[in-house]
Amino acid sequence: MSGTGSPLKREREEAGTTSSEEDYFTPASSASPSPSKKPKSPSSNDAESQDNTSSDATVAAAVATNRSEQLEAIFKNLRLRRIVKENHASEINQMAFCLNHRHNRTPFGLDHVKVFEKRGSVKRDPWDNSNILGTTGGPQANIYDNEHCGDHLDIMSHFLLDPVGEEGAEELPEMLTCCWIHQPQDTILATAGTGKTIHILSLARSKELVRLSGHNHSVTDIHAHPTKDEYLLSASKDGSVRMWNILTGKCLVIFEIKASVVCFNPTTEGRTFLTGGYNGEIRHWTVPDFNSEPEEPIVVPASESQMLFSNLHSARIDCIRFAKDKVLSKSVNGKVEYWDPETLVQIRTFSIKNTASNQCRFDVSLDQLFFCVGTSNGSVYIYNIESGKTVTELKHRRSTKAIRTCIFARDSRTVVCGGEDSFIWRYDYVTDETLNEWANWKPEP
Repeated sequence: MSGTGSPLKREREEAGTTSSEEDYFTPASSASPSPSKKPKSPSSNDAESQDNTSSDATVAAAVATNRSEQLEAIFKNLRLRRIVKENHASEINQMAFCLNHRHNRTPFGLDHVKVFEKRGSVKRDPWDNSNILGTTGGPQANIYDNEHCGDHLDIMSHFLLDPVGEEGAEELPEMLTCCWIHQPQDTILATAGTGKTIHILSLARSKELVRLSGHNHSVTDIHAHPTKDEYLLSASKDGSVRMWNILTGKCLVIFEIKASVVCFNPTTEGRTFLTGGYNGEIRHWTVPDFNSEPEEPIVVPASESQMLFSNLHSARIDCIRFAKDKVLSKSVNGKVEYWDPETLVQIRTFSIKNTASNQCRFDVSLDQLFFCVGTSNGSVYIYNIESGKTVTELKHRRSTKAIRTCIFARDSRTVVCGGEDSFIWRYDYVTDETLNEWANWKPEP
C-alpha cells in the first residue's frame, strides 16, 4: 500500500531537518566501535564468520537472560502507590500510554533513566509523550499526566462524548476502546464504543476534530497503523472491519468480517493485520495496494483472508498483540496462546490463574519480554513470555472487581490497570531498601 507519506516526515523534509533526528536521539555512548582495518585471509573468512555468529548469539542470549532477571526483580517489587477514581464512575474499558514508538526513540525498560529538574518535573525530549495516559469508559475519554506533578496521576482534560447529531442516538454511549495517534504539533486520542462513531480528539487543541461515521453497530476495537500516522483500523459488531483516514474522515477499505479485535502486523509495516473473532477464529488479512486513496471504499470479502486458526481458542478473543515476531492471543475464558504466525506452531499456553470468564486487554512490555493481564478478582499477573513462568501477582485487598485493562509504563517500573470498579490502580517499583524500612517501621512510643 502506498500513500502520501507521514505528515511528520513531510514537515521535517520541508524544514530541512531529516538527518537531525538520528543525531538528537543517538547518545554518544551507543556509537559502534570502528571496524578493524586488518585484512583477513580468504580461507579464514567462513570459519571466523561462523565463530563470530555463534559468539554473538551466545552473548545476545546471555544479555537477554540478564535483562529478564533484572526486570523480574523489579516486577516483584511493584507495590500499589496510587488509586484514582474516574469521574464518570463507569467501567474503565481501555487505557493507553502515549508511547509514540515510531517518532520517539527515548530508551525504554532498564535503559530508561529519569532525570529530574529542580522543580521535580522529568526532563524529556520534545517527542516523548509517554507520561500521558488516556483512559476510556462510560461516555468519556480522560487524559492524565503520569509524571510532571510528582507521583500523582493528574487529570489534564476530559471529553464528554455525547451523541448530538448522531442518527438514532437516544442515550450517552459507552466508550469501549481507544488508541493514540501521532500528528505534527499534536497528539490524537481516537476512541469509540456503543455509539457506532469513532471520535478523533486533539490533546493540543482540547477539542474533538472529527467523527468517523460508517459503522452501524458498536465499535469494539481500534488500532493505529504502525507506519502511516493518518490511518486507523476499527472492528465492529456490524460485521465489518474498516480502515480510515483520520485527516479526511474517509473510510478507505471495508473488510467483511465480524471481528471482536484487530491488530496490525508491525513486521509487515501495516500491510497485513490479524482479526480475532467471537467464535475464537483468527484470520490474516492483506491491506489492498493503492497509489491514491479511493473515492469509494474498497470492499474485501472474507474469502480473500486466510484462516489461521478455527479452534485455537474456544471462546471470544478479546486481545491480540505481537511480541518478537510471534503472536499472543487471549480469549475471555482466561487462555493466552503464544504462537508463530509463519509456521502456525503453538509455542505455549498461559492459563491465567484465579480468574473466571473475564474480558481484559493485556499489554506487552516494550522490550517484548513480558506481558501483564488482569483477572476477574482484581489482581494482575505478569508473565515471562519466553520461559512461560509467572513472575508476580499484583494484588491489593481493596481491589476486588474485574480488571478490564492493564499496561506497562515506558520504564517498566510502573503497571497501571483499571476495570469494573472505575478505579485506576497504579503499581510502582519500590527499592529493597524502602521495603526493608517499611517492614521494620514501628510507631514512636
